[in-house]
Amino acid sequence: MFKNPSFLFDIVCTVVWLLLAVRYARKGFLASSVQLGGNVFSLVGARVFSGWAAAEVFQRFLAGSFRTQIAESISAGGVVDLTGIADKYAGFLPESFRASIVETCERSISAVLSDNAVVLADAIVQKVLAPLLTPVISVVLFFVAFALLRMLVSMLVTVLGLVNRLPVIGTVNRWLGWVTGCVASTMDIYLVLCVVWAVIVITGGNLTVLNDTVMSGSLYYKAFNLFNPFL
Repeated sequence: MFKNPSFLFDIVCTVVWLLLAVRYARKGFLASSVQLGGNVFSLVGARVFSGWAAAEVFQRFLAGSFRTQIAESISAGGVVDLTGIADKYAGFLPESFRASIVETCERSISAVLSDNAVVLADAIVQKVLAPLLTPVISVVLFFVAFALLRMLVSMLVTVLGLVNRLPVIGTVNRWLGWVTGCVASTMDIYLVLCVVWAVIVITGGNLTVLNDTVMSGSLYYKAFNLFNPFL
């Protein structure tokens, strides 16, 4: 049992959850409530922002370069190899994911095969590379946005922690802090699971102790998959 990575992962998550709950509880009810609300706001805000920004980043900074490279390749070789293109630009993603996108594109791209290289390249960028790379960009932007929002929340929480020094009110504030502390620590564990999921996806499940097969035995990971914000 103790040699099972998923079981050890659950043990670590439980210990971390308890430590975080104690840490939040010591901050008091007011500070930990703001921390909890801020965490939820940061999570939702980062998810909404990353979903919108990922498409913008791809179209503004990547699509043009990909379109030019693919058009030149088609003009030079005259052959459209969607699998090769997916492997070249998104080879770090799981093969099954790439194959599903390529298969979908092959069925819909036949209408433009007779067009010039630029039109065909644009169709490939939008139908193959965009669905492959936009989710990855979204995950990266999510964690960046979450970190920035979380930093702002932490600054406010530090100030509110001074309430604990007040007589009577400070005592009540500390006791009620245990309630919100438990919930706030759960949110932190949820973020950790987001990171674990992102690592599994980006590495294509090729890590020995961190892949869907191993993590399928984790109770925390199973619960996370029911509320995965990226799916």
